[in-house]
Amino acid sequence: MCPTVLGRVQTRWAILIIPAIIWTIVSLITGNPSYIVLIGLYFVIGVALDTAFYPFIIRWQPPWLTFTLAVGEFILVYLAANVLKGIHFSSHLVPVLVYWITWVIAIWTKVVILPLLSLSWVENAGEFRSTDWSVAPEYLPLPVQPFTPELATGGTPPLARKFSAAVIEIPEELRRAPSPSGVFQIPTGPPPA
Repeated sequence: MCPTVLGRVQTRWAILIIPAIIWTIVSLITGNPSYIVLIGLYFVIGVALDTAFYPFIIRWQPPWLTFTLAVGEFILVYLAANVLKGIHFSSHLVPVLVYWITWVIAIWTKVVILPLLSLSWVENAGEFRSTDWSVAPEYLPLPVQPFTPELATGGTPPLARKFSAAVIEIPEELRRAPSPSGVFQIPTGPPPA
């Protein structure tokens, strides 16, 4: 996949919807908003990397690079979560689990759900856009053809006259000779009027 910057941002937004819903529910149940703040931090750092860093270092993204980028993003998110004062977990293992659970859900969403929801998502460089016809081909106006008075009166166009069998006489020996394939026979009578 070779996504555009807009495609990366739109895809990141789409793949983090399900984890954001899950961690919002967990935040409401536990009364600890740190879960949803961590997902927001993951999103913000990811968008910053998608717009300011990845386009300059990644021209083509093989599958193995996805996990490598995830490890780098994990380090940045974990360091940012430890620096911020508003994020408190009972253990240092919890943000690690939250990140990797989120990442697995996000990757499954990207690999399984998004191609099912939008069949052209990969071909559109990860962007969610309409690539259908704005006007169906059946309803497009026909192109305008040049019109000459000679054609309006029923006269034969000069090029058609030049190449017509009525004007060019076929020699009799060619008319009587059988065709090499034996399929087509030239009529031997006078040319049609």
